[in-house]
Amino acid sequence: MTLRWTLVPVLVFTLAACAPVGSYQNSSQDTRTEFEPITVRVSGFGTYQDVREDRVNPRKRLMARRASQLDAYRNLAERVYGTVIYGSSTVNDFVVNNDNFRTYVDSYIRGARMVAVNEHSDGVIETVMELKLEPRFRECVSRVVDDQVRDQCMIPMPRQNDRVGDVETRRTQSLYYLD
Repeated sequence: MTLRWTLVPVLVFTLAACAPVGSYQNSSQDTRTEFEPITVRVSGFGTYQDVREDRVNPRKRLMARRASQLDAYRNLAERVYGTVIYGSSTVNDFVVNNDNFRTYVDSYIRGARMVAVNEHSDGVIETVMELKLEPRFRECVSRVVDDQVRDQCMIPMPRQNDRVGDVETRRTQSLYYLD
């Protein structure tokens, strides 16, 4: 009888000590991470075929500028969504005979802004672009498998005035950016 009166309170105390109490019950539901918006900035480069002659040709200057802009878009897509790389190598007698690599980028970028276009003295045109990745995009990326990000996490258009940040863009306006 004494053993029963001693054993029952010990078992009750042990079970009560193992039960979740108070805020511990809801802590598994509130593990949502708050993401901050980040700005991704990239550069793209283009050049002339013949720097001395093509620099005075307006058509070729525009083509070089367009090449730098497209390179900046490609770099931006690579930074946000990643790059698919295909490769193959041929080895004969422990010597590499042939080595081939192809990269593949297929993305939809919206909301990117051209920050600056600089023409360097050596004929290289540099286009600097930036894209603000909002918290809802980053939250989607954190939930989705890597190869499904491009299809399931589209970059949303900016909601508010996102001209604030670490780059002053009052001097450069872009026809392709929606305010």
